[in-house]
Amino acid sequence: MKNNPVVYLITGLSGAGKSTLLRALEDEQYFTVDNVPPNLIEHFLNILCTSNVKKLAIVSDIRWKDPKSLYEVFNNVEKLAKCNMEIHKVFLKADKPTIIDRYKKSRRIHPLEKSLEIAIDEEINVMSSIEKICDIVIDTTSIEPTELKKNFFQIINENLRKLRLNIISFGFKEGIPSIADYLIDVRYLPNPFYFPEMYQLTGLDEKVINFLEQFPETNETINKLVDFAKFIQDKYSESGRFEAYFCIGCTGGQHRSVYVAQKLYDILKADGREVSITHRDLEKK
Repeated sequence: MKNNPVVYLITGLSGAGKSTLLRALEDEQYFTVDNVPPNLIEHFLNILCTSNVKKLAIVSDIRWKDPKSLYEVFNNVEKLAKCNMEIHKVFLKADKPTIIDRYKKSRRIHPLEKSLEIAIDEEINVMSSIEKICDIVIDTTSIEPTELKKNFFQIINENLRKLRLNIISFGFKEGIPSIADYLIDVRYLPNPFYFPEMYQLTGLDEKVINFLEQFPETNETINKLVDFAKFIQDKYSESGRFEAYFCIGCTGGQHRSVYVAQKLYDILKADGREVSITHRDLEKK
């Protein structure tokens, strides 16, 4: 963990993805500020010296129609801070046809308020000097929004926040959870319900656990679900999503689904994974 505050000062061409990157940084627990006037950047930097904020991202660009002041701030930003901080200057750009296409899809007006092609040409011209003094330059021409986030965090060598996998056991007779992203039916496993000595027990009780674990299909189910859960958690984390619901059902939500969900949770938790567990229907009789 870095002790000094980290600042990403972001600028670039309109339509190149600055807002997308700012939202991605906010999702990763950065304090973010959009459309900051160049003359207020110094103020925001020095707020860090007396605040608990350790990660800041600021966007300032052509919307203030003051490229000269913007260049001066970017060129001298390291001298503006009154305390030690790590400052990175980020420039996003894309080729002209891509920017035109993005504007047509969004139906927004270019901040220079001129015909689109003329405005883009003028912005490329006035922003070129700022691009040259930035230490991170990203061309987003062929990058999708989720890829921009992934690429940026690879560049800055910072891990993305891991997705939390919420594991829920339930009974089909009480209805399928509406929030389910993944639905696993374990009604094919032997059912302790039909044994008098286990009828009143649950999948958390030792007798039920021992009963289920004597069958090869139980252990095979757990092994396959662990591998699958790890796979989707890793892939979703790469995409920028923060949680998913992994719902495991049996008939009544008392025995099989409870055992499988709890076993899955225990293994993933022991592996250091971000997981939660809920037994939705455990108390329903």
